[in-house]
Amino acid sequence: MNPSLIAAGFFFAAVLIAIGYLLGRRRAKVATAIPQGPIIQEDERQRMLGLLEGLSRWTNEYSGNVSNYQSELGELSDAMRISLQQSRSGAARNGRANENQQASDARMVTLINQIMSTNTELQTRLEAAEQQLEEQTEQIQSYLTEARTDGLTGLFNRRAFDKKLDELFSAYRAGGKSFTLILMDIDHFKMINDTHGHPIGDIVLQQISQRLGHGMQDAEIVSRFGGEEFAILTHLPIRAAADKVNKLRDRIANEPVDAGSTELQVTLSVGLSTPQEDLVIGPIVRRADEALYSAKNMGRNRVYFNDGNGAQLINAPEVIRS
Repeated sequence: MNPSLIAAGFFFAAVLIAIGYLLGRRRAKVATAIPQGPIIQEDERQRMLGLLEGLSRWTNEYSGNVSNYQSELGELSDAMRISLQQSRSGAARNGRANENQQASDARMVTLINQIMSTNTELQTRLEAAEQQLEEQTEQIQSYLTEARTDGLTGLFNRRAFDKKLDELFSAYRAGGKSFTLILMDIDHFKMINDTHGHPIGDIVLQQISQRLGHGMQDAEIVSRFGGEEFAILTHLPIRAAADKVNKLRDRIANEPVDAGSTELQVTLSVGLSTPQEDLVIGPIVRRADEALYSAKNMGRNRVYFNDGNGAQLINAPEVIRS
């Protein structure tokens, strides 16, 4: 057998066995572990996904090359076969035989056929490996999606939000663009659950999530922060972000949630903040939380922002101390 085929076979077998081993360990751990986050960390999954995508591109390209070579070899084999037949026919007519030429042509036809046979086997294995890589890639992409999204609402979860906040803050500290943190709470959500039941509460969460995702689709991330609280990160300046989210809050307040047998008026309280030469993330979150608390404390269904000068009601000149 062709040594290249053997080497390629061992290479793909080793890679697929390694990937299968990692995924097998992940399944075994998930079956026994308390669900406190992914068993394989996201960066590990990303590396594995990158490996699979790279291998998939390589096998696809290599398989295509083999197919092209196979076609060219087929044409060459046909040409050599015709040349050999003509040589033999000419020798029969002339009574002379060029045995060396005929032997050389026959040897070339044999070698070409052997190469074509080996390439056919290699291409079959490459196509099978490519299919396996695609399946493994889809599986890992599914794991990544599960690790970053909230199961009920489909928004990004707290883990994904924290990662994005770290990224934006690191970029800001390195001289990059500033950003605005938006925290939102559904007002009186406990009352909704207590009065109408948790299934209705889930519908409220899902519909509000859809409206937030659509209304803030240009944001860096829209996430369910926990319970009835949502967190959004955007590169809009804080005043522009406050204006935009205030219009969204108003639309939500005036469009009841359709919960099947009942319609519910749902309102949001919102707090915003932005970095103020902070050395760590904590103060940014604290200022947004203080602004959110002011919105709740001053009657709910309103937007407050904190640009470093205390919590202020959007479109109001006075400063409301938190």
